[in-house]
Amino acid sequence: MTEPAASVKSFYLDQHGCAKNQVDGELIISLLENKGWVRTERPESARVIIINSCGFIESAKKESLDALFSARKAYPDAKIILAGCLAERYADVFKRDLPEADAVFGNGDLSKLDFLMDVLEKGLRPVVKPEQKGVCCGERKAFLGFPSSAYVKITEGCNNRCSFCAIPLIRGVLRSRSADDIVDEIRGLRDRGIFEFNLIGQDLAAFGRDGVSAGDSANALYFQSPSPLSLLLQKISKIEGDFWLRLLYIHPDHFPLDILPVIQRDKRILPYFDLPFQAGDERIIRAMNRRGSPDSYLELLQKIRAALPDAVLRTTFLCGFPGETDEEAEHTLSFLEKLQPHWSGCFAYSREDDTPAALLTHRVPAKTVKERIRKMQNAQENITASLLSSYVGKVCSVLIEEVVGEGPGGRSETKAGSKNKAGSENKAGSERENADGHEAEAEERESDGLALGRCAFQAPEVDGICVVRFDKESKAAKDLVPGSVVSVRITGVRGVDVTGVLV
Repeated sequence: MTEPAASVKSFYLDQHGCAKNQVDGELIISLLENKGWVRTERPESARVIIINSCGFIESAKKESLDALFSARKAYPDAKIILAGCLAERYADVFKRDLPEADAVFGNGDLSKLDFLMDVLEKGLRPVVKPEQKGVCCGERKAFLGFPSSAYVKITEGCNNRCSFCAIPLIRGVLRSRSADDIVDEIRGLRDRGIFEFNLIGQDLAAFGRDGVSAGDSANALYFQSPSPLSLLLQKISKIEGDFWLRLLYIHPDHFPLDILPVIQRDKRILPYFDLPFQAGDERIIRAMNRRGSPDSYLELLQKIRAALPDAVLRTTFLCGFPGETDEEAEHTLSFLEKLQPHWSGCFAYSREDDTPAALLTHRVPAKTVKERIRKMQNAQENITASLLSSYVGKVCSVLIEEVVGEGPGGRSETKAGSKNKAGSENKAGSERENADGHEAEAEERESDGLALGRCAFQAPEVDGICVVRFDKESKAAKDLVPGSVVSVRITGVRGVDVTGVLV
C-alpha cells in the first residue's frame, strides 16, 4: 500500500472484535475511500485514527479503550474516532467522560460516517449514535482477512434474550437482509475471485424471522417450514462456479433441520456447524434463559450426523455463570465429552450491565473459573487430536492462504503453528502416527516449499490450519498461490493444525 502524502485526507483503521464487526470495518474503509479518503497502514501517517471497538465482554472493552488511550498518547496531533460496538453502547457516557476521543460513532447506520467526518474536519467534536436500520451492507473494496475469504453478514441484531448477553443492547432487534441481496453480494464477490463465503449473524437460525420472538416455542411463524434460511441456501445453490459456503453461529434451540437436505445436495455448502451450546447442565441452561437441554442438544447433533456423517461441529461454552456449582460444571464437562466436537471455545462469564444475569449473586471465584476452563480445554485438546487423526492418509481440498517457502510469491520464513482469534497459540508438537504405526510425515527435502492454508473442516481465524509441503520443482507447485484450492494428502497432526503434502 502506497503511503499518502501528509496533505492527503488519510485514515488508519484499528480493528477489534468479531467477524461481524470486521465486516463493519471493511464497510468503513469503502465508505471513506469513496469520499476521497486514503487508507494508510501506518497510524503515524494518518490524519484520522478510527478505533473500531468491541463491547461484548469486559476484557474486549478494556482492549478497545487501551487502544484508544495508546493512540492518543502516541499520536497527539491525530483526530481519533471511537467507533464500533463500545461506542454504540456507551455513546452518551463517552460524550461526557472520554475526552481522549475526538468523536464517538455508533454502528447503527454506517452511512452517517460521512457526516461525522465532515463535522470532525471542521474542528467540532461529534457524537453520533445513528438509528439502527436494516443491515449495514454495500460493496467492500478491501478485506481485513485473507483476500480469498469473505464474511457475509445476513442479519443484524438478535431477538434471543440470553440472560448473560449484551448483544441485543448493542446491536438491537433482529433485522434480516433480503435473500436476493445476499445472493447478489455472493455472486459479485465470486466474480472478484473470492472462494470462501462465511455467512454470519448473531443467530443464523433466526434469518428472515424479523419481528417474531423466539421466546414462544409454540410460535408457528418462528418454526415455519421451509425455513427462510433453507430458502436462502437454495437460492445460493443456484450460483454457478466452485466455492465454499460456511454457516457460522446457529442457535441450537431453533436449529432449522430443513437445511440438512440442502447441504446434502450441494457439496459446496460445507457440513460445518457452529452451535453455541454454552452449558451442559439443565439448571444453568434455564438460568441463561435458553430453552434447550443437554438431551435435546445431543438429539439434535445425532440428527445432523445421521444426515451428514462428515459433519464438523464447533461450539462455545460459558464457564462460571453466577451460581454454577462444581457438580454443574462437571455436567458441562461430561456433556463436552459426549458431544465430541472438532472445536470449541471456552470463556469466563463476564458481568454485563443491564443484563438479567448481572443481578444474580453467588459469583464464582475467578480461580475456580480458571480451573474449570483448564479442564474443558484439556478435554477438548484430546478430542480434537483424536478427530484430526482420522484425516491422516486422506486427500483433502485446501484453500491456500499464504506461501511461506520459496514458491511463487512466497517468503522464506516459516511458522511453527497457527494462532487463532481466541489468542491461544497452536505450537507445533509431536506428529501422530498413521494406522500402520509409522510416522505419517514424509522426509523433508531441500526442494520442499511450504504453504499455509485451511481444509474445509477449519474455519478462518478460530480453528487450526493446514501446513502444506510441496516440491518446488513439481508441476503442481507452479499454480500454488494464495487463493488457489489444491489437493493435499494429510500426513500428520501438530496440536490443532494438520500437516500434508501437495498431490
